[in-house]
Order: sequence, then C-alpha cells, then structure tokens
Amino acid sequence: MIRIRELKFTYNGADKPALQNINLTIEDGQFVLITGASGGGKSTLCRCFNGLVPHFYGGKISGKAEVQGMDILEHPPRELATKVGMVFQDPENQLVTTDVEREIAFGLENLGYPKNLIARRIEEALDTVGIARLRFARNNELSGGEQQKVAIASVLALHPEVLVLDEPTSELDPQSAEEVLRLLERLNDELGLTVILIEQRLDRVVHLVDRMLVMGGGEITADGTPGEVMGGDTDGLGIGLPPVIRLMRELKSHNAALNGLPLTVKDARLRLQKVLQGVKTADFTEGEAGLKPIMNMDKVWFSYGERAVLRNINLDIERGGFIAVMGRNASGKTTLVKQLNGLLKPSKGRVRLDGVDTRKSTVAELSRRVGYVFQNPNDHLFADTVEDEIAFSLRNRGADEAQIAKAVEGMLNEFELSRYRKSYPRNLSGGEKQRVALASVLAGEPGVIVLDEPTRGMDYTLKKKLVDYLDDYRRRGNTVIMVSHDVETIAECAERVVLLSEGRVVVEGSKREVLSKALLFSPQINRLAQALSVYGVADTTLTVDEMIEQIG
Repeated sequence: MIRIRELKFTYNGADKPALQNINLTIEDGQFVLITGASGGGKSTLCRCFNGLVPHFYGGKISGKAEVQGMDILEHPPRELATKVGMVFQDPENQLVTTDVEREIAFGLENLGYPKNLIARRIEEALDTVGIARLRFARNNELSGGEQQKVAIASVLALHPEVLVLDEPTSELDPQSAEEVLRLLERLNDELGLTVILIEQRLDRVVHLVDRMLVMGGGEITADGTPGEVMGGDTDGLGIGLPPVIRLMRELKSHNAALNGLPLTVKDARLRLQKVLQGVKTADFTEGEAGLKPIMNMDKVWFSYGERAVLRNINLDIERGGFIAVMGRNASGKTTLVKQLNGLLKPSKGRVRLDGVDTRKSTVAELSRRVGYVFQNPNDHLFADTVEDEIAFSLRNRGADEAQIAKAVEGMLNEFELSRYRKSYPRNLSGGEKQRVALASVLAGEPGVIVLDEPTRGMDYTLKKKLVDYLDDYRRRGNTVIMVSHDVETIAECAERVVLLSEGRVVVEGSKREVLSKALLFSPQINRLAQALSVYGVADTTLTVDEMIEQIG
C-alpha cells in the first residue's frame, strides 16, 4: 500500500512547490493512471514512490509518505528499489550495459544477490516479458519497443511490489505500444502487481486501468474511475479525452438514449447501433492540392556502416504542405528527415532544396531554411536560461536585438513558457523541455520545419496549440514535416502521410488514403466508422467532427 498525507515538495531553487496538498492512498494490486497538464507534478509524485525525491532530487519536503510500509524519508532509494520498480520515459537513458542478459542482471548484482538467484531471476524476467529470444542481443540494436521491454524486465527481476512507469509508450509505434500495455495488464491481472502509469495518450490506456488521477499545479485535481473522471466536468483539467469519448459526449447532449460512457471502440459501436437510424451521406474525397515541390529526394540510399537504413527513397515535398512521416520503430523515419537539412547526406542518390543539391551546402546554410526539432529535446538545450535558448539561433544569424526581443517574447507566450524565462532549461519537465526546443527553432521562422516526435510528453491543451500554430505556419506558405506515432494528431492536422517500413516508402498519399481502414495506423474514429459503415457511415471518416457531420 502507498499512503501519502499532506505531502509538499519544492525543488532547490524553485519559487513554487512542485507538489502540495497531496493526500493519496493506493491499495495493493490497483492499476492507476496518472495524467494531467505538463509540469503538473506527475513525474515528481512518482519519484517520491522510490525515494528519488527527496534523496536524489534535492529540495524541501514536508508531510508523510509511506510505500509498502517504508517511510521515504527514512529509507534511501537503494532500499526502496526492492519494493518499487521505476521505468522511465526514455528506455535508452535507463539501459546501462551492452546486452539484454547483463542489463537484467545489473540491478541484482548491485544489490549483492547470489549468482544462482540472479540466474533464476534472469530466466523469470525474460519469460515474463516474452523476450527470451533477445537474451544475447545488444541493447543499442533493439527497437524502441524491445528496449522498453528490457527496461521492464530489468525492474521485474528485482521482484518489486509496485511498478511505476513514466510515459513508457510515448516513443513507441502503435504495435509496440500495444504490446507494452498488454504486458502491464497481464502483470497486474496475473501477478497482482500494483501498476502506476503516467500517460497523456488516454485512448491507449483508459480501458485497462482501475483508477485515474489527474494532476495540475502540483495537486491532485480529480480522482476516480475513468468513467467518473471523464464523464464529469473536464474543463480546466488539461486532459485530452479519447476521440470516442468526445464523440459520445457530444452526441449524448442530443440523444438521451445514449447512456454511459464508452472506453473502447467496441463499446461505442454497441451503444451507437442501438440508436443509429440513418446517416447523412458524406464525401471526403480530396482533390489535388496543386502545390509545387520545394524539396525532392531522388533514389536516396543511406547506410550506417554495412547496414542500409534507407533504400531507394523517391519523394517530393510540396511548398506549403503538411506531411506526416509514420512507420514502426527503426523503420528509418529519423534517418529520412535528417537528410532534409543536411545532418545526414545520402550514400547514393540526391536530396535537393529548391533544385540545389544538399551535398553542396553546409548544415549551417541549410539550417537557415530548414529548421529541425530533434526527438530528444536535450539535444537542443545548452543555454543557461530559456530566453537565451530561444534567442541563440537568431543572435547567431546576426538579427538585431529588437528583432530578437520580439521573437523571444512571441515564442514565450505562444508555448506558455513566460514563467520559465529565467529557468535553466534542463531542469524543466520533459514536456516543458520539448516546448523550449520547439520555440528555439520556430523563432527563426524557417521556410521548412522538420519535427521529430514533437508532441511527446505534451498535454492535450499544449498539443492543440502546437497543431494550431503549425497549421497557421503552413498557411503562411511554409512547409511542415512531422515524424510521429500519434495517429490521432496526424488525423487532425496532416494533409499527406508517408509510411515507411524497413527503409522503404511502402505507402504515400493523402491522410485519408493512408490512415483509412489500416490495421495499426487507423485513428479511433476510423475504426468505429468501419464498424458502422453498414449504416451508411463513410469508412474513410477520420475525426470526431467528420463523424458528427454524418450522424449528429
């Protein structure tokens, strides 16, 4: 059991508490979801469970917190680690050895367990997570989903009673995310493990959990079952309701027969079938955009050593377009978009920007026209303050101080970073760092912006603001290229989708052509539309608004 009373915590140097008024009891065997606005205290609360707060992250703490009978103030993380296992957002930052078997053994060896027990625990962990075939694989050669499973296995080997995971699916493709979440469900159901999961993508998890906590401003702002929380007043909570729930809440206001709240596509289909009489015929066929190419990839190959990662890529990117690049982990997405600003140059073939071969330009020259936001925001951050971070590229290009001040102020307001103006960027939360990285690149207003998983760690409100900003940016004649696993966001904002597999473009077309009737890459509403097509619903429907247009 986890029991917290009147907990308050303030990081060293912070001017306001990261946690306050926390009163919480989590019973053994519960599956708990923690969500809410970026910077709301979710990760800080979870760091209390294994003693990283306050023993590793220094600060001022008051109140009482007990985990499995151990007071976190009296027991160091080394002791709490035998009770609480923590899996972080980025598995690469958690894996410390060279191969899978050594990784699972690492924690056990550090705690001084005997060899025969370590050997048995390794076998148990490999079998429980289903990665026995990866025993001797090198960690740096695994896909993102495989790395996340290895991280979970290394924690399970310690036989924790509580498993805490901080956005474990944020970097995973839909299939890998589904595998990790099903594993957590099995660990909770079959082993009785208490699972505490931080997650922003609610459509992936709400049907799996027993309880949902929403945090904001360092406090718990809502607590109950998913149905209770999402069926009530959610304004101001900073959460994004799954599309089927948004749809049903909208329709319910016009049809009293739609009782209850569905947590899955299946449940929504069954409820709608009872009241659906007929629908308004919709035609979502898209015409030709007529945009002219600004970039071109012609027979592009790229290899890391002997391993070919891109294979014969032919791709035109239109000026003023919004293109999404999708695919499984390790399919070559990041390698492809790094060709666009010269960070990588083709092994064979050509990449042209307005007809100019990128191999004839430096990265510095290309960066003035092609902005690049890395998947890991830490790759951007090196300045002492947030405002210096945003100003750096402008100052480096010789912009005058008045221009710089105006651009910095605009970006601080746009991405709600004003209160962090003087903060050290690397001390911010994952979602906040992501916003600083975005602001630092967008401040220069490049004609082409490339974003690699930009919505990772963002709450719904900020994600919507980003999408609206990028849509406006595109309408001003700029080009947006976004790598993402976030199918729902792509369905809302992209015009065109490029789907990669094993370094090749396997599908390319309008978002409706690529996302409709797909097995893994369909948004929730499209899966519902397919089931309701017998009633006349267009099976190319992608969004809540499109569905309401037909059946509202």
